Amino acid sequence: MKTILCIGTLDTKGPELKYLKELIEKKGHATLVMDIGSLGKPFFTPDITAEEVAEAAGRTLQEVKSFKEAGPAAEVMKSGAIKIVKDLYNCGKFQGTIAIGGGMGISVASAVMRELPIGMPKFILSTQKVVQAGIRSYVGTKDIVMAPSVADIAGLNRLTRKALSNAAGAIAGMVESSEPEVSEKRLVFMTMLGTTTDCGLKVKSLLEERGFEVAIFHTVGIGGMTFEELIGSYPVAGVIELSLNEIGNELFGGLASAGANRLEAAGKRGVPQIITPGNIDFINFLAPETVPDQYKDRKLCFHNPQATIMRLNGQELRLVAETVAKKLNVATGPVKLLLPSCGFSALDREGNIFYDPVADKAFMESIKSSLKETIEAKEIDANINEDEFARVVVDEFMNVLRRF
Repeated sequence: MKTILCIGTLDTKGPELKYLKELIEKKGHATLVMDIGSLGKPFFTPDITAEEVAEAAGRTLQEVKSFKEAGPAAEVMKSGAIKIVKDLYNCGKFQGTIAIGGGMGISVASAVMRELPIGMPKFILSTQKVVQAGIRSYVGTKDIVMAPSVADIAGLNRLTRKALSNAAGAIAGMVESSEPEVSEKRLVFMTMLGTTTDCGLKVKSLLEERGFEVAIFHTVGIGGMTFEELIGSYPVAGVIELSLNEIGNELFGGLASAGANRLEAAGKRGVPQIITPGNIDFINFLAPETVPDQYKDRKLCFHNPQATIMRLNGQELRLVAETVAKKLNVATGPVKLLLPSCGFSALDREGNIFYDPVADKAFMESIKSSLKETIEAKEIDANINEDEFARVVVDEFMNVLRRF
């Protein structure tokens, strides 16, 4: 039997949360109910009351109820709920968590879930309004499963009962799943995107032949953020960067930024790094209408209805190079830079839409002149997706590890 933490506002979603609790218990699991409501009287008595949540944040529930706006009240309840749930988790009091609700309740519950480690089962059932608003702000870098309730969670009917039943089955199945075997292989973190997939899969295959386990992160913004965050908590043998487009996105207003701290975590931890300018030749937008007016006359590739990418010019790539070099120069571990002189992506090769050797040369010259002397930059006469380049990446990675 496992214990599942159930989070919700018992003043507005009480009957629904009680029904969910009963469904989970019928499946043979225990429940721990936390009330994060701050408007009225709870529908039933929870294991963790709203009063306790408010007090954990240093306020009283009466004070929270007196707030004229919902936002500040939610911030208090979020702070208290996070504190309580962290303590419960550290004591092993639950093995999975589920939340139901609308926008305000889920903003609190999802913030709590984002404080829990990857691997801990997390499930949210919410209104379509929340899902349509975009799940990134709720999920962040964590493995939170979100499902739309279709009908509003405002009463029990044939639609909401089915949605709640599915949610109960989902979280029960998640906590019942067996623990995966812990691999003794050395772990490598690698970034890539579709336009460096050929290289990435070849590198992955070659490393696996040498006994490594490879975790791949797609650099679409949240992928890079997750990559940076996990470097701090996993025993990573080394890092291979085959996709740095997030750097340009941060500098030039693209929609795949991973934030200002991208390309820093491995350096701070002293993790060995192989760096390439994979996909650094472009930045990302969504549908064509998301491209800012100042970029409308630039070289664009309409990859699919929700993916438009823009080629960076030589001047922009010089700034990207300086930014990358600045981050690499403060790394405390070994760094090796590999430069494919025949293009940085599948689109940046002779005959393809983004092929621009002059712009690429501007990047290579700039980064070589900006790196400190102890960081070696090696130029390879190949496109990044050619087998030759992939083999060099693996060989240099092995060399770096041997010297580390």
